[in-house]
This record gives sequence, structure tokens and C-alpha cells, in this order.
Amino acid sequence: MADHRIELLGFTSGMRERLKAYGLTHEIISWKLRFFVPVGAAAPAILDRLIERHPLVAVIDRSAA
Repeated sequence: MADHRIELLGFTSGMRERLKAYGLTHEIISWKLRFFVPVGAAAPAILDRLIERHPLVAVIDRSAA
């Protein structure tokens, strides 16, 4: 919970199983399903698989808001 991680936004319900298979973690926070790329040794491979299929559109720094 206290670890830094990258949150994925804009996914559809049809993408959920594929995202889990890529290695993204998921949590239900405030009754909403959210997906995260865990930051650690596996993160680069997970992010590569994700971006290969779904190009990066934007990066948002939530700490600046």
C-alpha cells in the first residue's frame, strides 16, 4: 500500500483479464476497480508488454495537483 506505483487509467471492463495476465495488480478503492504497474524488478517487463499493445497517451503527476 505504501509503495510507489504507476496507476493505469482508461481501461475497459473487457481489458481486465488481459491486464491481470500482464502482471498489473488491482485493488478496489472506494468501490472502483483500479489497476497498477508494481514498481520493482518486474515493472519494466510489465510496462513494456502494456505499452506494446496500448500506446502511452499521457502522464499525470498527481503529487503536483
